[in-house]
Amino acid sequence: MPVPLFTPTDLHVHLAPEFPIHEALAAAEQRGFRLGIVEHPEKSWGIKDNTDLQEYINHLRPYPVHVGLQPIYRNWNRAFSAELLAQVDYVLMDPQTLPQPDGSFLRIWEFDTFVPDPEKFMQQYMAHCLGILENEPIDIFGWPLFLPVCIARDYYTLWTTERKQQIINAAKARNIAIEINEMARVPDEDFICMAKEHGLKFAFGTDARTKDVAGRLIYGMEVVRACGLTPEDFFTPRRSASTLA
Repeated sequence: MPVPLFTPTDLHVHLAPEFPIHEALAAAEQRGFRLGIVEHPEKSWGIKDNTDLQEYINHLRPYPVHVGLQPIYRNWNRAFSAELLAQVDYVLMDPQTLPQPDGSFLRIWEFDTFVPDPEKFMQQYMAHCLGILENEPIDIFGWPLFLPVCIARDYYTLWTTERKQQIINAAKARNIAIEINEMARVPDEDFICMAKEHGLKFAFGTDARTKDVAGRLIYGMEVVRACGLTPEDFFTPRRSASTLA
């Protein structure tokens, strides 16, 4: 793979007991990328309240990394003070946890997710995506245009130009960047070129939890070349790279 013309930033990296911060930093140095760490604000098992969020920020501030959040559910920010959220460098949210009419959630990334009616699913999914883009306090829309495995083969049928344009219009209205997701290889080149034409920004994301995955931007660099992306096309977190510890 040719050396990129700029230093990329992987803004979708998760730490884990087997992947602590020092290993993430070592991977970034070895592979030549900048690093953004995200954690889930979630009341039952993630960052639950202001105390947890402050501890999370304090833990990462001594390191040369961007500090991010990846909420899962709508209205997530009500659990935190605006002053504390302002200390976070960026918020990345994806639409993979799809609320159902009965109050449950369809976790569309799970391999065995079943979709009996693809068109009905897409109507529900589009409403959820647009609800996030139009209302949630986020900077990056993650896992864009991802589909469950059982209907992924119909990607280019289900993701019509009209639906793609709706996503782009909603993101553009609030200057929300689009993640180029390495794990799922989404969105497709056509969507990225459409988004670029409308002036949207992009962000690389691997959703890594290991040193072997973090910063390994094979698909990302493919679309950089194919769509003519430049450093100016990419989202900049609130703290610039030059100000990191």
